[in-house]
Amino acid sequence: MTGPARRPRRRRGEEGETLIEVLVAVVLMGVAFVAILGGMGTAIVSSVAQQKVTTADSVIRSAAEKVVSDPYVSCAIGYGTPTPPAGYTVTVEIEYWDGVGSFGRSCPSADTGVQRVTLTVRSTGPHPVRDATLEVVKRESMLS
Repeated sequence: MTGPARRPRRRRGEEGETLIEVLVAVVLMGVAFVAILGGMGTAIVSSVAQQKVTTADSVIRSAAEKVVSDPYVSCAIGYGTPTPPAGYTVTVEIEYWDGVGSFGRSCPSADTGVQRVTLTVRSTGPHPVRDATLEVVKRESMLS
């Protein structure tokens, strides 16, 4: 009768890792790598979106400064705006005070000297961000 099989004793210097231990370590490193890569991807996408929002804010403020600096034009069709960078569009919408209590899209027969100019900046391209909108009220100067 033979006894149970005995493992041979390892000699000094022959100790090592088992295959299971190596596989577990590789899987853990893979999971960590995927998590780090996902975090980096999210950070890059957020950075690009924030850059677009910042650029749109800069473009709309430049356009508003241009509208404010331009002289008042009675029943204006539009005011000049700076050329936006590639990937952005600027729209200008003018409403006229009717002298009674509201703004309208058509110029009243007698211009009351108050206009509300709405500027909108849109980013175009594959990943547009929200539109930036700013309203400027222009008044006819009473100084002549």
